[in-house]
Amino acid sequence: MSNWHNESGRPLASDTWLEAHHQAKLPERTAFAKLIAQRAPRRVVDLGCGPGLWLELLKNELSEDCELIGIDTDESLLETARGRASRWHQPRTFELLDFEANPDALPHADIFLAFNVFPYVSDPARLLEAIRSKLCAGGCLIVRQYDGALLRMGPMNDHDRQSIDASLMASVVGSGQFKHYDLDRVFLSIASSAFESKMVDFEVFRRVAPYPPEFQDYLANTIEWTRKYISDDARDRLDRWLQAWGGRTSDSSPAYFMEVDLVAWLS
Repeated sequence: MSNWHNESGRPLASDTWLEAHHQAKLPERTAFAKLIAQRAPRRVVDLGCGPGLWLELLKNELSEDCELIGIDTDESLLETARGRASRWHQPRTFELLDFEANPDALPHADIFLAFNVFPYVSDPARLLEAIRSKLCAGGCLIVRQYDGALLRMGPMNDHDRQSIDASLMASVVGSGQFKHYDLDRVFLSIASSAFESKMVDFEVFRRVAPYPPEFQDYLANTIEWTRKYISDDARDRLDRWLQAWGGRTSDSSPAYFMEVDLVAWLS
C-alpha cells in the first residue's frame, strides 16, 4: 500500500487502508453494528464516515425509515460512499463538512458515531460538547478509539519490540497531522465531559495464525506503514521477525496480532 493519506491529507485514512481495516475486523464490526441497532435510532450521523463502511453495516440492521448521514472532509471518499449507498433503502445523505471547525453545522441525531476521528481533532472536549448539544432526547454518542501503543505483533523478543516501538513513537508522536497515541487524551476528554451517562470499556481485537485471508491486507499494511517510519535498525529487526513469523498463514505457528480500542457510549 503506497498511499496512506486521503485527499484531505489525513494519514491512515485512504480508501484502501480503511477497506482493508474493515474487512479484517468484519465479524467484530458486524456484531457491534447489531448492538447499535438495538437502540432503534431514527437518524444516525457518522462523523468521519470515509467510504461509508460502518453505515453500510448499519443499514443491514436498521429500519428502512432510519436516516443515515455520513460526514467527512474528503469529497473523494464521500463520492465512494454515495456510490456504495446507491441501492440502500434508507434515506441517506453524505455531506462535506469540517465538523471541528464548524460544529454548529452538525445536524441533530439520535446516534452519533465518532470512530477513530479524534486523532485528527485538536480539541476533543469542544467537539464532544458540540455533539452533546446536537443529540435528540435519549440520544447517544458512540466513540471508538484505537491507540498505537496497544497494538502488538508477536512473538517477538523484548529487545526487538522495544527498538521498534521506541523508534515508531519517536518518529510520529510529534506529528501535526494526527495522534497515533491518543487513548489517554480521548479518555480524559470523555471523563471530564458533561454527558450524564458514560459507559466506557475496552475491546480487544486479536488474530492467531494461521491468519484468515481477509486479515492479510490489514496485517501487511500495518507492517508496511510501520516500516516507513522506523529507523534502519528497527526496520531490520521487524523484517527479521516478519521473515520468521509474520507470514504464517497456512500452518500452526504461534504468531499473533492484537490491538485494543477504547469504546464509549455517552448520553
